[in-house]
Amino acid sequence: MSNNPTANQNELEVKCVNTIRTLAMDAVVKANSGHSGTAMALAPIAHVLFTRILKYNPKDPQWYNRDRFILSAGHASMLIYASLHLAGFDVSLEDIKQFRQLDSKTPGHPEVHHTPGVEVTTGPLGQGFANAVGMAIAQKYVSRKIGSDLLDHNVYVLCSDGDLMEGISYEAASLAGHNKLSNLIAIYDDNKITIDGSTDLTFSENVENRFKAQGWNVINAGEISEDLDAIESVIQQAKNNTNAPTLIIINSHIGYPSPGYTDTSKAHGALTDKEDLARAKGIMGFDGKEFYVDDDVIDFYKQSQHENIGQYEKWMQISESNEAIQNLIKGTNENIVDLANGELGDYFKNSKPEAGETIATRVSASEILSTISNGFDSLIGGSADLTGNTGTKLEKATQFSPSNPSGEQIYFGIREHAMGAIANGMALGYNLRPFVGTFFVFSDYMRPAIRIAAISKAHVLFVFSHDSIGVGEDGPTHQPIEQLASLRAMPGLKVVRPADAYETAAAIESHLQNADGPTALILTRQDVPVLENSDRLARSGMSLGAYTLVEEQNPDIILTASGSEVHLCIDAAKELSTKSIATKVVSIPCLDTFLEQNETVRNEIFNVGVPVLSIEAGSTFGWSAIADESIGIDRFGASAPANEVFAKLGISSAALVQTATKLVSK
Repeated sequence: MSNNPTANQNELEVKCVNTIRTLAMDAVVKANSGHSGTAMALAPIAHVLFTRILKYNPKDPQWYNRDRFILSAGHASMLIYASLHLAGFDVSLEDIKQFRQLDSKTPGHPEVHHTPGVEVTTGPLGQGFANAVGMAIAQKYVSRKIGSDLLDHNVYVLCSDGDLMEGISYEAASLAGHNKLSNLIAIYDDNKITIDGSTDLTFSENVENRFKAQGWNVINAGEISEDLDAIESVIQQAKNNTNAPTLIIINSHIGYPSPGYTDTSKAHGALTDKEDLARAKGIMGFDGKEFYVDDDVIDFYKQSQHENIGQYEKWMQISESNEAIQNLIKGTNENIVDLANGELGDYFKNSKPEAGETIATRVSASEILSTISNGFDSLIGGSADLTGNTGTKLEKATQFSPSNPSGEQIYFGIREHAMGAIANGMALGYNLRPFVGTFFVFSDYMRPAIRIAAISKAHVLFVFSHDSIGVGEDGPTHQPIEQLASLRAMPGLKVVRPADAYETAAAIESHLQNADGPTALILTRQDVPVLENSDRLARSGMSLGAYTLVEEQNPDIILTASGSEVHLCIDAAKELSTKSIATKVVSIPCLDTFLEQNETVRNEIFNVGVPVLSIEAGSTFGWSAIADESIGIDRFGASAPANEVFAKLGISSAALVQTATKLVSK
């Protein structure tokens, strides 16, 4: 194998590379868990990136003009932890020793907000690759907004065979090529090994031709994984390309230089054979040393950062007086603050919705987002080929494209999974406030990205319209049933199903101002009435997750719902009053937020001892936390006009009246 350092690489840099390798080996041995081989193989690439390529300041990991680097092959996390330690980030040798241990800075897979220098949470393969596409879009967008001279960096992603096998990478790469994201450089570790064995078992496509067909510039560098100068040369070549994203293919050797495990599937996991590891350390000149970092290695990394520090200081001086940059850094804007100081009706450009007027919440969402987007540069997004259908159309926005990277409207195409992960990259990498939309039933296609958004507290607004059997004729395949319960079960995700235009406005405002993570906004296809008093109650109600719409001092029963079923509760309450049954109506736009409230707050809304009946056009799972009895749909839907499907499945005010009467009479 022609995998030896070239003669013009000095001994110190070879020692630097081998320090990364041995730290990875020692950490995995101590934890008796992890992935040694990939970190060992990719140590030269990491060394070149952190000493010759990347623009960063380890003392300010969030410097806005830093290069972004993502390790999409997150199982090789010791590669980035070792590199961050050598580069001077707040990752100590003791942190390295605590690899994969409880509450350490070095978890099994990289986690954003947890380890300084880690840009995104990469666990499931392919997510990091798509995150990088999102960051490249965001960099293009922000650069055009504030000037390319102030935002002149690139996005780098190191990916594996597994990343490129996952379907999300096809979606993301296709969109990146279409938009000519020349600031994106992907380095593909083509080591031809997976857990099951050689990639020949499952993966025989021509990756080079695949990416070329998707509009990428491809550099097939071959056997250069130990040649530092050659690695630097191909990356510089990629940086000079201005017409397309670049994929650099490098044939590495997993587990190198382990005598017994190089180029084997066993090297994918934890290498703990003491004799083999000792031989490997001997080859690298680290006999008998554990967690060893020589001072000259640290000094080399410090010396490599001199140019970066100078660029950082100059940039910070310029940015301090630039309002546009400061707004983007903070992710805030006076526009949203001004609107929030007014009435909820201020979010509606044409006219404030009147009680009794009918309007689909997806239509309200579009108007609200369009109003906010005027002067709010951090708001950017779109949908998966359903822009006009989902409420994600910005009225005056232009399309993001190669010729117009300042466009706020992104057309993602039919790529839900990548769309979610791309939005995560935009939010985490550049503090933007992205929104993405599709039909609610297709949230299943992007669930992995939603979950990562929740874990990483990404400020993404996931807009899901066509939220129930109200989809009608499209039938069971397009009618969400279990999706609400499923997303509500996800920790860290705020799930909001607004009942009308004002609850929709309050939900979007709350997300943009207060969110500490993602929000799923669940919207109707069909028109729903604007509710009496929601204009003045929805904002405070949104903060608690629930509020009283129809008050009764001594109710016999409480009817509660979310979304399009709230008006059914109001209609039923009127009918029940003719039967001398005093009825209170509570809207619950965000069930999870309400369940987080203390007992006093909950008892103020739901009177102790009063029976509660809930209704929702979806699974009844989860409502038992509040309701004594629930009306819902615990089966799949049917293909027919919406009103017929609602009637057939018992989602009606009549069903509420009948069930409530029985509850009260018990």
